[in-house]
Amino acid sequence: MLYLELMGLDIEGKQQQLEAKRLHWFSGLFVVLSITGFVNWLLFPLAPFLEQLFSLIHAVAGVLFSLVFCFYILSHFRRTLAFRRPVILTIGLILSLVMFSLVVSGYLLVFSGVPERLIWLKDAHLWLSLVTVFLLFGHVLFHYFTFPERRKLVAPSRFVTLTPAINSTVFKTLTLTTVAALLVLMLDNITKVPVEGVYIEDYQYNYGASPFAPSLAQTKNNEFIRKRDIAGSRECIGCHQASGEQWLASAHRHAADDPTYVRNINLLQKSRGTSATRYCEGCHAPVALLTGQLTAGGQHAGVPGTVANVEGVGCMSCHGIRSITGAEGVASYYFSPRSDYLFEHSSNPVLSFVNEQLIKLRPALHKQELLPSVQKTSQYCGSCHSQFMDKSMNNWGWVKMQDEYQAWAASKFNQGKDARFTHPENKQCQDCHMQKVAGQDMAADSEGKISSHYFVGANVMLARQFGNEELYQLTVDFLQQDKVNLVIVPPKDRFSRQSFSYASSGQGTGENSPVAFYRGEQANITLLVNNRGVGHNFPGGAIALKEAWIDLDIYDGAGQLVYSRGDLLANGEIEPLATVYKEVAIDRFGKEVWRHDLFDIVGRSYLNVIPSGSTDIVNFEFDIPDWATSPLSISATLKLRKLNQKYHDWVNEQEEVKGNPIVDIARDAIKVPLSKAPVVIAEEKRHLSVQ
Repeated sequence: MLYLELMGLDIEGKQQQLEAKRLHWFSGLFVVLSITGFVNWLLFPLAPFLEQLFSLIHAVAGVLFSLVFCFYILSHFRRTLAFRRPVILTIGLILSLVMFSLVVSGYLLVFSGVPERLIWLKDAHLWLSLVTVFLLFGHVLFHYFTFPERRKLVAPSRFVTLTPAINSTVFKTLTLTTVAALLVLMLDNITKVPVEGVYIEDYQYNYGASPFAPSLAQTKNNEFIRKRDIAGSRECIGCHQASGEQWLASAHRHAADDPTYVRNINLLQKSRGTSATRYCEGCHAPVALLTGQLTAGGQHAGVPGTVANVEGVGCMSCHGIRSITGAEGVASYYFSPRSDYLFEHSSNPVLSFVNEQLIKLRPALHKQELLPSVQKTSQYCGSCHSQFMDKSMNNWGWVKMQDEYQAWAASKFNQGKDARFTHPENKQCQDCHMQKVAGQDMAADSEGKISSHYFVGANVMLARQFGNEELYQLTVDFLQQDKVNLVIVPPKDRFSRQSFSYASSGQGTGENSPVAFYRGEQANITLLVNNRGVGHNFPGGAIALKEAWIDLDIYDGAGQLVYSRGDLLANGEIEPLATVYKEVAIDRFGKEVWRHDLFDIVGRSYLNVIPSGSTDIVNFEFDIPDWATSPLSISATLKLRKLNQKYHDWVNEQEEVKGNPIVDIARDAIKVPLSKAPVVIAEEKRHLSVQ
């Protein structure tokens, strides 16, 4: 208490007594701020609840301290400016400026929180605190050692009267702080809204001991999750506005109210019972699965208006995943709720505001729990973007279905070529589907960017279905980024070659290309479809539903159609002879499972995809009529649509699916001149006819 005694040496009269009282509170609050700040720095992450408590006390004490500081510093300088002690006056002025900066930074932190882009402000507040302590002790010590001897003679009597008062004030302040902490704890317990269990009694265990089977989802002791611990995504938008608005338009948000999903989940529930829907809802609607709704008497997410239907794959559905339990997919994740902050779920608006500010002020726990390192890996995405069926579901045997994770693991984007390890140069799923974009958000980095929560992929149908033209255009642009390209190989003329002689060692021999096609002859065109930029097979996902195909058109110089493949028929289906990239799933009787009845699938009769980094070589042979004029215009387009027309029409029987948009992913075109067939061709034809 030496500093406090010294600062009270010159206090006389009423003004001095008022300053002394301010000094008492100044000292007491400064001690509280120092203790809570230091304890907070030591506690995390050992005691996050105490960290929040001390943060709240620190913030309240800081506000009170700022008020006392303003009044005290004014009266203190008014009294001491006349003293001819320039060094200590300079230190005092610097100390005042530093403390003022400390107060301002504290206010900014209390109200803005500590977003990623303002980490520097938190660091500045910490350093200002250390500088304040250093300058304060320097100010006190210098005051002590340079205090005039003649004035020290009267000091003892004042020390005796002032010291007990200051000590008493500090003690009272600490006592009040302790009482306030206890009141906060009591208030936190009193204001908690009672939580009712949402799981259904007499829960059916039709697929084994796990309540979530046949999905592979897990929780602690396989207990059900309270709805409030996994739902309520719109509450997150208050702080994460940009991410939330993007999520509202995304395929994740519409994973459960997508008309195609609603039609299929209702079909599954009708044919196999509600418990069978756990297979789908572990990924499409974790809220319904993990809260214990998926049993007889419960409601699956295909029921409009239910929380699971509205949420789809919500914020906590992804951010509550702490680890991945395997590479099989079908919701192979471990879910754990996040820890509650003080006044979590309070119905009082003031306490709810305090709760939000605490999360903003101390986001480390929030970030630690909701952004584990596994969320930055492709295996994390693979927990849902991979599928299989086994005998318990199809009553047949184990069948591998879509598997984006293993396709990525075998690609050039996985440098380690081993799914168990992460190579530093790997390009993960998130690098393509969650690219950095500008956004006003608590999670924005120092450049003001966030990871896109549009999760842009190939689902143009869903963006159009829910009327989000911005997302639709983003999806089209994403598909047209030359990740998959198409090249028409220039045709060769077997009757025209370069000379075998050459002028220099740097020139070799080869064929000219192209020269011409010949009327009345059969021609051949080769197309190369290169999957050079997609991190998995093309197409990916539920390829029994989507289609990619080559649309080839050849016209002569007069605009007359010479040849075409890949046209749409009157009913919207692709002509049978087209080159199509898709899958045809079949049941045990060899019939196509075109309605996406997953539990009936036992294999496939057709599969045509292009692995990542591979090229598909497609040949077309066609006859050139005698009437064709030169040149031939050859154009090829690689097209994609989310739903094949047959499935689209079936869904549209009950739900209004707004169109079935087709995207032109890549195209190429060349012109080839036409000529009269050379004599040598006529001779060959005559020779063949004689034979």
